[in-house]
Amino acid sequence: MKLWSIPYKLTKEIEVDETYVTHCRKGRKIEGHPGKKRGTPARKRGLSKEKICILTAVQRSGNCIARSFNVAKPRIDDVLQFSRCIEDKSYVWTDGLASYQKVLEEKRCENKILVSYKSYDSVNHLNNVNSFHSQIQAQYTCYKGISSNYINRYNALFTLQREYLGMDSQEMLRLIMKRLRKFHVYFYIRQIRKECLFPFAIV
Repeated sequence: MKLWSIPYKLTKEIEVDETYVTHCRKGRKIEGHPGKKRGTPARKRGLSKEKICILTAVQRSGNCIARSFNVAKPRIDDVLQFSRCIEDKSYVWTDGLASYQKVLEEKRCENKILVSYKSYDSVNHLNNVNSFHSQIQAQYTCYKGISSNYINRYNALFTLQREYLGMDSQEMLRLIMKRLRKFHVYFYIRQIRKECLFPFAIV
């Protein structure tokens, strides 16, 4: 079984958007790729292959998910894989990226498009997912870069940090144990080391 095949779904009211972090390579030298200090910004402005796309979804009742599939702007294939975490017939707010619209139509989800902050009101907004992005960016800055090959491990960490924010240790432990009881999944330690956690990572 693949480590990321465990079902985890959001439903009802969901905000979907993406954020970007700078590609980072650690631990080995690659011919033709000069080294750089940790935390060095991208050389190109805007979106490019130096930017890792993190697709994120936040359910307004509290749950969230983050996953990376590719670099630069997400394609329909990337959104299709990510949409497996969204229940059919949900109500979804997005920023109008064309890749989202076709996939959400197939899932029979109502889609409210918010092009800018000017279209926000008390109900229609992306404030929850934007807050999640701020948390991810703050953590990424604190770490001074994360190896892109393992970005989805950190995405899982970002998700847990947000979901358990403000809880005491006992409450957190009870919720984790409750979640683990639902799954019976076995895997080898070597899978964690070798499985392709980010299949399109830059080498």
